[in-house]
Amino acid sequence: MGLRASPNEAVSMQEPFLVFALWTAIVLSVLEGAARYGLHLVNADQLIFLRDFLILGGLLACIAKSLPRGELPMSIGIFTILLLIHGAVSLANFGTLIPAIYGLKIFIPALCAFMVAPAIINPSKRVFIMVVALWIASVLAAILDQYWVTFPWVGLQVELGGLDVQLGRDWQSGASIERVGGLARSSIGLAVSLPVLSFIILTRVRSRSACISIGVATFIVLVWTTQKGAIAGYALALVALALSNSKSFAPLKFSLLLAMVFMALSPTLLIHLDMPRDQGVFSFASFIERIERMWPGAWQWINRYPPFSGTGLGGISGAQRFFAPEDVNAVDNLWLYLFGNFGYASLLYVAGIVIVALNLQASKSRIDRCVLAAFTFLMFYGVVISLIEEQSAAIWLGATFGWLAHRQKAFRFVTQKVVANKSNGERAQTV
Repeated sequence: MGLRASPNEAVSMQEPFLVFALWTAIVLSVLEGAARYGLHLVNADQLIFLRDFLILGGLLACIAKSLPRGELPMSIGIFTILLLIHGAVSLANFGTLIPAIYGLKIFIPALCAFMVAPAIINPSKRVFIMVVALWIASVLAAILDQYWVTFPWVGLQVELGGLDVQLGRDWQSGASIERVGGLARSSIGLAVSLPVLSFIILTRVRSRSACISIGVATFIVLVWTTQKGAIAGYALALVALALSNSKSFAPLKFSLLLAMVFMALSPTLLIHLDMPRDQGVFSFASFIERIERMWPGAWQWINRYPPFSGTGLGGISGAQRFFAPEDVNAVDNLWLYLFGNFGYASLLYVAGIVIVALNLQASKSRIDRCVLAAFTFLMFYGVVISLIEEQSAAIWLGATFGWLAHRQKAFRFVTQKVVANKSNGERAQTV
């Protein structure tokens, strides 16, 4: 295994607290089951929200440092304008700020990770060693969970903010087979982070046998989670990565486009089909449930509001527990979740994401290929879960997309700061 020093450590120097906050949130998400259990033992369950306050504090510190100098990251300006608009829509629809506040909690980690993407994707040597340690610990814990141990946090439930919260979700497949979650809070948490950690590791591993071992081990753990969207997405991304090279990213781009199309069409077209029934560990029962119940229910809620504006920021899924508990719908599809929040504007946002990703030019950069593979995996997993409501997934989405935008001159304007200059008007600086 050959390690290379990160050329992007300047980002960590510019926004050290924000980078620290994001990595703290990632670590707590990867170890969330164990972390919540430890806090529970000392009656400090509420301290899990420290990660949210750290991220918010990092963002505010960034803004506070920029304003006195007449600078402001352009991504913050765009983000603020868009979410003010969509927040106003949800306020008009529901007469309360709760959905908008919840929506901000969901999307702020993605914005922050976008801003400091190089420090997440291509971290310093010390942080990279931590990434390797997290991956190894997650794999070993998954092995223990699968064969020998039932971790004490699985099924343990507490009350936080008036809601019953499981410290570790006790999920089983249709065949009463446990969904392995390891050190994470659930099988979803493990299935989101482990593959992305593996892609970050692959950016610096040169040995073919080591790369294969990492990929195979990660895939086996995903099989134990029984998260079929993650399994299929990781397999697709790995194959596309193996087929791509410095002269052509075509396999990766085709796989990403396939994932995006499948994500958009699944809750739109499949709900009109009669689906078969089957049983077993890898049955399609959960997918069929989405087609017959989850997605139609989400459309019924969304259709109560004007399609050009949607429900507004935070108007569907998790936030419904606070203002519409009888209509809670997890959505379980990233595109449908975005459409529910933003209406027709989501079509522009998704189109922009696709354009940025597909515009990436082939190069000798191993990191570019691995990031595109990680982004493909996340998009395919988004076919069957809302994804961005998982904090670690929001960070990974923001970081991978931020890297893709940062690497292209045509889109680098969103990674720049607008700098007020009395003599020259306004100019832009790359962050």
